[in-house]
Amino acid sequence: MLEMEVIDNQDLKMQMITTLQSTCEGKRMYTDLCNRQIALRELQQKGGPKKLTLPSKSTDNDLAKMLSSGSFGNLECLSLAFTQVTSACAHELIKLPSLRYLNLWSTQFGDTGLQLISEHLQKLQVLNLCETPVTDKGLISLSGLKHLRKLNLNSTSLSALTFEGLKEKLPALQECDVRYTDAW
Repeated sequence: MLEMEVIDNQDLKMQMITTLQSTCEGKRMYTDLCNRQIALRELQQKGGPKKLTLPSKSTDNDLAKMLSSGSFGNLECLSLAFTQVTSACAHELIKLPSLRYLNLWSTQFGDTGLQLISEHLQKLQVLNLCETPVTDKGLISLSGLKHLRKLNLNSTSLSALTFEGLKEKLPALQECDVRYTDAW
C-alpha cells in the first residue's frame, strides 16, 4: 500500500512506516521501498519507465492515480492482466502515446474501452483481450489498428464473421488466438 501510494491519510502512513521500522526485516523492506521510489522518480524525470505491470488488486482509480503521479510518456508495455480495471480506464490509457503492448487478460475491459483505445492508440502492436467481456461491437473497432501484429481473443464473444473481417482489415496481423470463440 505504501509502494502504490494509495494511502492519503498521513497518520496512517506514519503508523505503517513506524511498524515496519520496528523489526530488522521491516527496516530492510522499508529501505528497499524507499530505494525503489527514488529510482522511479529518476525514471519519471527521464520520461518514465518503458514497461509496467500493475498488481492484481489494482482498479481504474489506482491506474489513474499512478499515471497522474509522474511522467509515463515512454511507456511502451503495460500489463493490467488479472486486475480489476474496466473500460473506464481507457481514458487514462489513451494518454500513453508510446504504448505498443497492452495486456488486459482477465479484466472487465469491454467494448466502450476498446472503441476508445482503437481510436487513440494507433501504435499498438500487441493486444491481449483473453477472457474479457468484449463483443463483436467493440472488436470491429480494432480494424483501425493497422500496426497490430499479435492479438489474443481467446475466450471472448468473437464471431466467425467479425474475425474474417478483422483478418482482411489488419494487414500486419501475424498471430491471432481465437480459441474458445465462435471463430475457432
